[in-house]
Amino acid sequence: MSRWAIALLALMLAVILGCGGGGGGTQAGTVTVQGNVLWIETGSAPSPQATVRIGDKSALSDATDGYFSLDPTAGTLSLTVTYTPSSGPAVVRTFDLGAISSDTDLGDIYIGPESVTVAGQVLDSTSAAPVAGAKVSLAGRSALSGSDGRFAIADVAYSSNTLTVFLGLQGKVERTSYFSTFFSPPGAPTGGVVDVGQISLVPTGSTAPPPLPYNVNGSVVSGAGSDIQVLSGSTVMRHVTADSLGQFTLWLPAGTYTVNATLGSLSGTSNLTVSSVNSITNVQITLH
Repeated sequence: MSRWAIALLALMLAVILGCGGGGGGTQAGTVTVQGNVLWIETGSAPSPQATVRIGDKSALSDATDGYFSLDPTAGTLSLTVTYTPSSGPAVVRTFDLGAISSDTDLGDIYIGPESVTVAGQVLDSTSAAPVAGAKVSLAGRSALSGSDGRFAIADVAYSSNTLTVFLGLQGKVERTSYFSTFFSPPGAPTGGVVDVGQISLVPTGSTAPPPLPYNVNGSVVSGAGSDIQVLSGSTVMRHVTADSLGQFTLWLPAGTYTVNATLGSLSGTSNLTVSSVNSITNVQITLH
């Protein structure tokens, strides 16, 4: 082999080896998993902060809204939340995430001092036939309905310390060829089970559409991408991001709230009263 050919091969080898190192950023084969850890008794971030772990990756939940972000290796994953309250025993809860191959937002994940099973049955609204394979989600947990339409979501966060533990908490039911629908769990469990009864799913071809999945329609003037927090007193009830038009939608139980919007150094606040959960309430916020 000629000297110039040997030199060229050596140069190519050096380039290839040099590509093995590199700077920061998410490594190949990893995914970003994010969400918000909330304490079921308050609906807000746990205090003191909780530790969130996936494999060998861990982080503290944010003290304000419970937010966390981890970069584990893609695959079949489980997430463990460990929270030690100022009084009482430590709370350790594990969530099976299944196969994760891309960046994933888990939304709100609730933990509590106790857990219950939430059960019910999914039916077709037009035929009353059971709907199999519907995904039923609540408080960061989920289950699929069986051939009889029945489902049971295990290990749902609960606390017997408050009668309004499920206040403002909504479950979601979704399946292909049906409109998604929402449900609110009733009160205390019986024998460790909270029965939500029958939930009707409306086929997408039906002439009778389902009720609206939200009852608050908000907008932030010149506020695309604004961070929105809805508070009841000092408790954060909802945390969403305004879209490219500065708009957002969400569901809230009847009550009086404060809506805060922030965008960089700008912020704005508006009071909100939801008189009925079955009608749309509008709110507008101006940033200053």
